[in-house]
Amino acid sequence: MNILTIDNITKAYGERKLFADASFYLAEGEKAGIIGINGTGKSTLLKIIAGLEEPDEGRVIKANHCMVRFLPQNPQFGEKETVLEAVLRDNRSAENESTIEADAKSMLTRLGVTDFEQPCGQLSGGQRKRLALVSVLLSTAEILVLDEPTNHLDNEMAGWLEEMLKKRRGAIVMVTHDRYFLDSVSDRIIEIDKGSIYSYDTNYSGYLELKMQREEMALASERKRASIFRNELAWVQRGARARSTKQKARLERFEELKNRQTPVTDGQVELSSAVSRLGRTTVELEHISKTYGERKLIEDFTYFFLKNDRIGFIGPNGSGKSTLMKIIMGEIQPDAGTVEIGQTVRLGYYAQEIGDDLMTPNQRVIDYIRDEAEFVTTEEGKISATRMLERFLFAGEDQYGLIGKLSGGERRRLHLCRVLMSAPNVLLLDVNCSTLLRCA
Repeated sequence: MNILTIDNITKAYGERKLFADASFYLAEGEKAGIIGINGTGKSTLLKIIAGLEEPDEGRVIKANHCMVRFLPQNPQFGEKETVLEAVLRDNRSAENESTIEADAKSMLTRLGVTDFEQPCGQLSGGQRKRLALVSVLLSTAEILVLDEPTNHLDNEMAGWLEEMLKKRRGAIVMVTHDRYFLDSVSDRIIEIDKGSIYSYDTNYSGYLELKMQREEMALASERKRASIFRNELAWVQRGARARSTKQKARLERFEELKNRQTPVTDGQVELSSAVSRLGRTTVELEHISKTYGERKLIEDFTYFFLKNDRIGFIGPNGSGKSTLMKIIMGEIQPDAGTVEIGQTVRLGYYAQEIGDDLMTPNQRVIDYIRDEAEFVTTEEGKISATRMLERFLFAGEDQYGLIGKLSGGERRRLHLCRVLMSAPNVLLLDVNCSTLLRCA
């Protein structure tokens, strides 16, 4: 039984069309993953399913009495609301009154949140995301709509969530960049590709094979079209005239072949190494310690980073990975120990959370990059801000659009572009690499 039908929806922002007459359905108990390159409208589709946005055309049809709960990328809570109050607010009922609080505390503890009376205004972005995740998991809704549920989860937490979702009887629609997680949980893949929606009754591994077959068929069809078009073009160039019904039909077929859209391939981000001399001394940490209250994050840590090092920081949430990066950047001072940065070192820091303090919503994309630099020198020579943006898939009019209209993935890509425009020779990436670690 279908509990959700997306019927020929169209959605556009200005001249930018995300969907055009797109359709798919969700059956009871199905677990669907939505995939597509940045900016294709994945989060917008989730909001349409959740009823937070309306399509410009088409319909969203839900089964009678079907309840939907939505997990946003960046959830918000009341500043003075406590952790437990926030989680329980939308989940209390007469049926679960005796168990809901215990269940909430158990889930919060599994996700590293143990102070149930802490005000939400004191929480980090990652902690707020985990609160929202617990609130959604406690729900009895028939459909859970999850936007990046594994963000801010370490490997153990992601594994726990994976099992929770696999056991859940209700339907799930989610967007996640964790391909291992998607492969394990999903039994349907919904692909958004150039305004169209393609549905595959399989998990992510099966989707990859079916997508390759679809693209091979499209390319074969294009080769056939091109061959026929060349023959028909030669016929037209010999002076064909529509003096008969047959010739008129052939000319019409030629026009149709000429105007038919050819398959469009997705762009690829191009990264170039900035040319910036790096001396013998890079970053040297000696006997670093850092404590917050009774929490000892780092104790007597010493490490000398060498040229061409590729270092990964791993550990559970709250263990001090981001704190260590901020100590290197000079944003946080250690309680003890010293940090020496070489004279030739140019640090570039890609932050985990990109708020309005890093990106102003009403600023133009091109101005955001030019504020850092007009040009960057790479191994290929000087590259302008405009050319660098093109390499990061912001071409033409996209460069003059407002940051506030970008998707979450596009904002992250733009932020990385700006970091690289500073020509760093030591790059710190504060990102969730659980997908790489789980697949290694």
